[in-house]
Amino acid sequence: MFVEKHVEDAIARGTWIFLGSLAISLTGFVFWLIIARIAGAESVGIASAVVSSSMIAATLVAAGMNVAVVREVAARGVRAFTASLTLASIAGIVASALTIPFIHALGYQDLALIASLLAISSTISIALLFSLIGFEKFRSYFLTVLTSSLAKLLIGVVLAILGFKILTPLIGYLSYPIVASIVALILLASSISFRGYKPGREELKSLAVLTFSNYPYMFSNQLLTMLSVYIFAYLVREAVPTGTLYIALMITLAITAIPNSILSAVLPIETRRNTNPFTESFRIGLALATPVIVAVASAPTLILKTINPELAQGASTLMILLLLSIAPLAALTTAITKSNKEGQVKNIVVIGVSRLILLIVLLPPLTGMLGIQGAALAFLTTNILLIPLALRIEPLITKPLLTLWSIQITLTILLYTTLLNELIKAIGALTLTPILMHTTNIFTISELHNTLKTIISTISHKP
Repeated sequence: MFVEKHVEDAIARGTWIFLGSLAISLTGFVFWLIIARIAGAESVGIASAVVSSSMIAATLVAAGMNVAVVREVAARGVRAFTASLTLASIAGIVASALTIPFIHALGYQDLALIASLLAISSTISIALLFSLIGFEKFRSYFLTVLTSSLAKLLIGVVLAILGFKILTPLIGYLSYPIVASIVALILLASSISFRGYKPGREELKSLAVLTFSNYPYMFSNQLLTMLSVYIFAYLVREAVPTGTLYIALMITLAITAIPNSILSAVLPIETRRNTNPFTESFRIGLALATPVIVAVASAPTLILKTINPELAQGASTLMILLLLSIAPLAALTTAITKSNKEGQVKNIVVIGVSRLILLIVLLPPLTGMLGIQGAALAFLTTNILLIPLALRIEPLITKPLLTLWSIQITLTILLYTTLLNELIKAIGALTLTPILMHTTNIFTISELHNTLKTIISTISHKP
């Protein structure tokens, strides 16, 4: 017997969100591969520090807006969309100004203009992209992300060939939010009438309150990624290790997108239908990610060397990030998503503030003492310590979390310590993991088959 209809819907809709994340990851992989090969590892390090500066500025003023936009647009419709666009525009202007001191602190003041443009365009694109999800236009979301990702890749390749060096990744990055905003606006305008809808005080207030409630958690997400890269760059002042940490984090987040995509689809769907598919969505999403987690964690050196040999020094960091962070991150995402759906502002704030405090306490000293390993340790420790909070909000995910996490740890240790070629280890992981999940009855082969069938049907179905 397959999962309930609303969970199947979440898987189907989440497929488009994941495909969007996959498009970002694959084009991003090729993008950085070309940049690292042609422009060098130092350019990757400088660019990652500059991009991190822009994302930090955007996060400081707009953290929490993405989830708030999805929830409010799903609940209130067009008026919430116009309110989100208004709020995002104001936040973007502030973010562009905040970027300047961050860039100057790193000594890259010549790149301040492009960093500011990246901050404002990224902030505005949040409102437009997540409004697509709020309106349940999941296929349109994917098409928007795919188009902007390809634009970023194409521009990056052309500039790399022309020898633009450090400007290559920066202009490529800037093209993504600009193209995404334009395409999303066109798709929304073609299917929804905005005539006569002005953002009312109630919609702006509701959106602002929910954004503020989600602020600590979403800000800590960026603290785990962009800000950890920025702090590492500031403390260490070495481009290559900074690039290694950035690439490792991006790979980790790409895999995290597997369970998070299904959970992201749950929020707008269940806001309208008032059901509770969170436990099953968590179990299925993390189960789908587990073979990939084990495969990549078993062959970290091979993956980083493929991008650039100089980045291979971070292989152990990559394994730690992948192995110990994705499962608790998915659990926290489940708790936050459920709390948003139910309007439990207190739960959202408690988790967000707790994680933010832990990161602020752990990240600087561990990075200072252990370098890139310390940044990874701060990343995983924070997520592990907050598991009890997530389980208190959604206790039914306890069994799938512990079972799947144990499988990830056990198989990775066995494969990583085996004296085999890393490619063989990765292939072995993709084979052994589904068998072990089936044996423990946490995710059977039949369920895997039905889930993949739903995904394939979703992709092949014509609108």
